[in-house]
Amino acid sequence: MIMKPIFYNLILLLFSFNYAYCQSVYENPLGFKVKFDNTWKRLPKEVLQQKMKNAKEYLEYRKDIHYEACFQKIGNADMDYPYILFKNFYATTSDVEELKKLKYFFSNKEGLDMEITEIENGKIDIDLEIGKSYFDKDNRLLIVTYNMGISTKGNLVGLMGFYVGKNGSLQICCYSYKDEFKYDQKEFLNIIYSIEDTGMKSSMKDYLTNHDKSVSYYNEGKKYSELGNRKEAILNYTLAINTYPPEDKQLKSESYFNRGLNKRYLDDLNGAISDYSEAIKLKPDYYKAYNNRGFVYLLLEKFPSAIDDFTMTIKHDNYQTEYTNMALGNRGIAKLSSGINGCDDLKKAIEGGNTKVKSIYYENCK
Repeated sequence: MIMKPIFYNLILLLFSFNYAYCQSVYENPLGFKVKFDNTWKRLPKEVLQQKMKNAKEYLEYRKDIHYEACFQKIGNADMDYPYILFKNFYATTSDVEELKKLKYFFSNKEGLDMEITEIENGKIDIDLEIGKSYFDKDNRLLIVTYNMGISTKGNLVGLMGFYVGKNGSLQICCYSYKDEFKYDQKEFLNIIYSIEDTGMKSSMKDYLTNHDKSVSYYNEGKKYSELGNRKEAILNYTLAINTYPPEDKQLKSESYFNRGLNKRYLDDLNGAISDYSEAIKLKPDYYKAYNNRGFVYLLLEKFPSAIDDFTMTIKHDNYQTEYTNMALGNRGIAKLSSGINGCDDLKKAIEGGNTKVKSIYYENCK
């Protein structure tokens, strides 16, 4: 049976925004894999929190609401449309009556037609109508389209796919401009229908128990870190690392990253490198971990390793955040320290807003 909170949480997401570096497959802790082509990029959580201040609380780690990831079409401005947002629900069902309740929960909304069009044989070449609901019984997939009632550069339209899986359920929220929806909808549907459900190693009960414990430890570590209590922060991040279920690789990598940061503040530089390396193993595109490990290598005067890490930072951040400009500046310093011309890096860093390396640039490149 679907757990009761699922219905109360669903409505919150219908009118919430959010977002996501290029990757071909998005892997979800609940065992879902969704395919993207290389015309999409994933936005970092920090960008989402900065750009969507009204939804920032929902981007934090909470038991009731957790946005997993969001992808945006490459070439669009930050937070522009179209984009796709993923949300987990820690419940599932195989009961036909429960599936009907789910269908009518979404259909019985203002502006939506009560009728649900059945999709036969998983066909995705249908022309969706805004305000209509569709249900694909064979693929356990509900699709809802709706006007958002918001106008920015153009009226916004939402397409929501709700997939009921083996161990949990996945909500996929797609947003576009009304005038462009007729072109975007097929791509949305192709992505939604690419879902593979491999299931989970943990039982849902064990997953939720360990997930909630580890998130509590993580939040305590974050609190102590912000207070400058490095030892307590490290203790709590260690508890989080040791408690996360195997499905929480992304969150575990963040705990390693933050523990490494606090170790660096205590001058445990080798310990920091070890933690950043573990974070990268779990999350190979973790540009922040590359950047911070590169900085420690820079402190240790291991310049070739520092240059390699700063290069990976720039590659994986792809000029999306301030980490690119930090990495450019520090790579320039590492190159100069190695007898290599690092002036181009320093110049790009300054042009991007990194004023801290100005004096080094003028001393060595003018």
